[in-house]
Amino acid sequence: MMERRNRLNSGVLATIAFCALLTGPAQAEDVESLQIATLNCEFLIREKVHKKFGYPYELTGADKEKWDQPGYRDEQFAVAAETVAKKIAEIGADVIGLVEVGDEKDVKELWKAVKQAGLDYRYLAVCDSKDKYTGQHVAVFSKLKLKDVKQQIPGREFFDEELDDEDRENSTDVSKALSTVLDVNGKPLNLYVVHLSSERGGHEQDQKRVAQSSIVRRTYLPKLSAGEHVVVVGDFNDHRGQPTLMRIRGRDDIFEDLIQTGKLMHFAREDEDERWTYSFRGIRYQIDHILVSQSLGELAKIRTKVIPVEDSVVSDHRGLAVDLTFKQE
Repeated sequence: MMERRNRLNSGVLATIAFCALLTGPAQAEDVESLQIATLNCEFLIREKVHKKFGYPYELTGADKEKWDQPGYRDEQFAVAAETVAKKIAEIGADVIGLVEVGDEKDVKELWKAVKQAGLDYRYLAVCDSKDKYTGQHVAVFSKLKLKDVKQQIPGREFFDEELDDEDRENSTDVSKALSTVLDVNGKPLNLYVVHLSSERGGHEQDQKRVAQSSIVRRTYLPKLSAGEHVVVVGDFNDHRGQPTLMRIRGRDDIFEDLIQTGKLMHFAREDEDERWTYSFRGIRYQIDHILVSQSLGELAKIRTKVIPVEDSVVSDHRGLAVDLTFKQE
């Protein structure tokens, strides 16, 4: 695992606040390299953690009785959190966006488990999820100070439910997302962690994802236009080259695009055949993404790698990490 250089002072003791983990007046420092990662933690949610152990989404009969025993669900959640935490510590990223995690209580338990696994993140944030059905949230753990945390990405967008029926129009928000700002070498880096609508549901869900991408795009555009760095990470539930990715990158409008770090040019030659994060019915896709602004591409060498996940309790996704090595003047 690559050793991170020029880290912030790890001796400052942390105190938790769930909009951000604040530890006093930490000073911004120049960094030579920065690793940003994303990991779908697959239902690391106390009320649905049974999914991690092979049970159906809705429990019935003897299965329900088993998981309803006092303390049993908490015990199993602790097992799952420890397993996921070891993978997060193994990745060792400076900043990691987490998808399919639970609420503040669940995220706090995961954060403590990561610390016990040997990686001390000083700052964290968790979104204010609108998804009451799954209970899924997104979160971020960071070694760098988090500023200006927004626990939701605001806005609504229309989309067509049916191609051949113009009256079948609906609208959507981005139910699971957050934004925050890091200071990297004296310049703001605006980080957006998002989880877009599931692929299950056909055309309607496809159009819904594109609409959600529009909301994310217009949220970060003012920052991009002001010359600030932008990074968008998470589970987009769509793969390279699809309309969701084209919209969220900006490939179908006139403004500056984000760099797709999943392209071949950003992988080591030996990793070129490993550019997938999710397998469905034997077909492999990259549906987890890290997109970065061209301003970062001009300042740093980009190297992308997929993180294998061997333990099914961790996730049914593989992790993704991008190393930014800043060019020396």
